[in-house]
Amino acid sequence: MTQTDWTVLSLHLAAMLATAIALGSLARRLGIPAVVGEIAGGLALGPTMLGRLAPDLFAWLFPPAGPVASARGAIARVGMLFFIVTIGLDISLGELRRSGRKALLVGSVGTFVPLVLGFAMCYLFPGVIGVTSKDQFSTALFMGSILSLSANPVIARILMDMGLFKSDIGRTIMSATLVDDLVGWGLFAVILAEFGPQATGGGTGVAVLGAVAVFLAGVVLAGRYVLPPLLRWARERLPYPAGSISCILALALMAAAGSEHLGLHSFLGAFVMGIALAGVYERQPEPFTIIGDFSYAAFTPIFFVSMAISADFIEGFDPWLVALITAVAFVGKIAGVYAGGKIAGMDDRQALAVGCGLNARGILGIVMAAAARDAGLIDLRLFVACVLMCVITTMAAGPALGALVGQRAAE
Repeated sequence: MTQTDWTVLSLHLAAMLATAIALGSLARRLGIPAVVGEIAGGLALGPTMLGRLAPDLFAWLFPPAGPVASARGAIARVGMLFFIVTIGLDISLGELRRSGRKALLVGSVGTFVPLVLGFAMCYLFPGVIGVTSKDQFSTALFMGSILSLSANPVIARILMDMGLFKSDIGRTIMSATLVDDLVGWGLFAVILAEFGPQATGGGTGVAVLGAVAVFLAGVVLAGRYVLPPLLRWARERLPYPAGSISCILALALMAAAGSEHLGLHSFLGAFVMGIALAGVYERQPEPFTIIGDFSYAAFTPIFFVSMAISADFIEGFDPWLVALITAVAFVGKIAGVYAGGKIAGMDDRQALAVGCGLNARGILGIVMAAAARDAGLIDLRLFVACVLMCVITTMAAGPALGALVGQRAAE
């Protein structure tokens, strides 16, 4: 990069952070998740607004290609890897075992129903989705995967704010998200391996699922038997917490490299590494807290602003497509979770409340949509519709939970 490139990149990142801080703070004051304000910042700085109002300034400060754009993309992606590790920390295999049958039923049925509806949607409404027979199957799999997700970190924050995190409903919701996220990301891994830019076309779904399962099991087993002694050594022998932070970041990058090498997405490796390190986090939270705070403050705003900077949301906005995907998202997740809850013995209000809580797709859904667009799996229209669906479902989760169960002290 030249001196001019570095100058533009510095101003470029500063403008993104400043806009994200301002609009993210405004969103919080309005009771809206900060990510909504950060995406709005990207709309303001990107081709949606600045590109139309001041095209010369936009072309200079936010060039769509070249070293500045490449550097921004790399910074945003690496930063999100570190943040996604901290998302995985909130997923506890032990909590799922303790919650037992109820969480498994809620998570399984609540994942299966939206997955099937998302898949079927692409065959029932191909004209609205905008798919051809060539890409219909891969698009249907993607829609099933993103609609089956639940946003673990966003849901956790909503439950804590409402005093429900340690309640029976809160524990059920948080345990069920493990099933949602593993199925959603596992299916997305299969899609990337079979249909992504690195796909060879010679694999089968079963083989890919086997590779994913082996990779996930290997990382989780390492988190149980290998990584705790390693991080204990780092705490005892290296400056604390700096040494532990360095080790955690190195592990996240290695897991990301492993998943990318297998034809999966690097985010999946980082996510699974977070799950693997959840036990260490419970005993030694400080390094993870520092990583989470810094990545959340510095990198996630850049990622979400950057995501909107790279897309023209006016050009890609299709109201019928947004309405269809959002409606299927609400119906599929809430109905599926409600059915699972009733099978598990929950009453109507509890089952509906859990369904409304799990309906939020939040950051994870937006990250998956961005990864799918980067891999060429979806076009601009579908990307914009998926992002807006994630925003709408996330904004609706808190008020719906409040209307059904209210705010109260944790049980």
